[in-house]
Amino acid sequence: MARRSSQRRFAVSLDDAELTFNAAHFVAFPLAVPGPDADAFAFDATAQNVVRINNDAVLATAALRSASEPAWFGEPIHGHDFRVSVRVEGPRDASGCVLDFVAARRALLEIAAAWNHRVVLATRAPETEYREIPPTPDNPVGEVVVLWRGAPEPRRWVVPLDSVAWLDALNASTEELASVLLDRWLEQLVELGALQFPTSEYRFSLRLEESPGAFAEVALG
Repeated sequence: MARRSSQRRFAVSLDDAELTFNAAHFVAFPLAVPGPDADAFAFDATAQNVVRINNDAVLATAALRSASEPAWFGEPIHGHDFRVSVRVEGPRDASGCVLDFVAARRALLEIAAAWNHRVVLATRAPETEYREIPPTPDNPVGEVVVLWRGAPEPRRWVVPLDSVAWLDALNASTEELASVLLDRWLEQLVELGALQFPTSEYRFSLRLEESPGAFAEVALG
C-alpha cells in the first residue's frame, strides 16, 4: 500500500445569504465597427442580447477611432442583488485555524453595507462626464449628473449625491467590483488581526455573483 502524505492543506470559505448588497451600475463596452457598409453590433448585458447599432453619427465617429481609442457602447444604469463569497487557503495558527471567521465575516458585511443601495460610478469611465452639484437649501442632498456621450445615443442621468459610491476604475463592472472588494477586505483583515501570518503565505479568492449563475471571480496569492 502506498504511504499517504502527511502534508495537508487547509482552506476556509464564507458563503451565506447575508453577504449581499443591492447596487446599480452601468458598463461600457468597446464598439467594433466591421466596415463602412456594415452595421456595428454590441452586446447589451441588461437585455442579454446582441443589438445592432445603426446610428450614422455614432458609426461615423467610431470609424475614425483607432484600436487604442475605440468607440464605446454603454448599458443603461441597472441594478443587481450582488452576493459575495470568499475562500482563504493558508497555514493554520496556534489554535489550528486559518483565520478568524467572525472578524472576516464582519469585515465583509461592513464593506457590503457601504455599497448597499448605491449607484456605483467608475471615476475613469469612457465617454462619460460627471458634474457634481453640491447641496443647496433647495436641494440639501446634492446631485451627480452623469453624461454619457457614446452609443447607442447620448444619455443623461441624475443621481442623489449621497446615493453614489465612487469606484476608481475604468468600468463599474462586476470584475472591478470584485477586485476592489477583495483589496478592501484584505486591508480589513490585516487591521483586525484576523490573519496570524503575512498575507503572502495565503491564497485568497473572492466570488461576486450579480445574478444566479452569472459571477466574477478574482484570486490573489
